[in-house]
Amino acid sequence: MITVTEDARDLFREVDNPDGTVLRLDPVTAEGVTAETQVRLGIGEPKNNDQVVQHEGEDLLRIARPLSEALNGSAIDLVKTLEGPALAIKPPDNGLLVSDGY
Repeated sequence: MITVTEDARDLFREVDNPDGTVLRLDPVTAEGVTAETQVRLGIGEPKNNDQVVQHEGEDLLRIARPLSEALNGSAIDLVKTLEGPALAIKPPDNGLLVSDGY
C-alpha cells in the first residue's frame, strides 16, 4: 500500500475531473513495473483492482495495482522545487526521491 501525505492530498483535492473519471497513478510502460518504470499522474477510468486513496469518503486517487504492489510502503508527498511544487514518491527502504513534476 502506498500512503499519501496531507500536503499531497490537498493538491489532489484541487483536481477537477470529469464525471466517471478519477485521478490515477499508472506505470507508463506496458511491460509491467520494473526498476526503471516511470509513473504517470492523470485522469482516467477507475479499475476494479486499483488501490483506492480516499478522503472524507470520496475517491481522491487510484493507484494501478501493479504499481501499488511494486511501491508497497512508499509515500507520495508534495515537495517544493525551484520550478514550483512537485510530487515525490519516497521509497520506504532507501529514502531516495523519485520526482514527478506536477
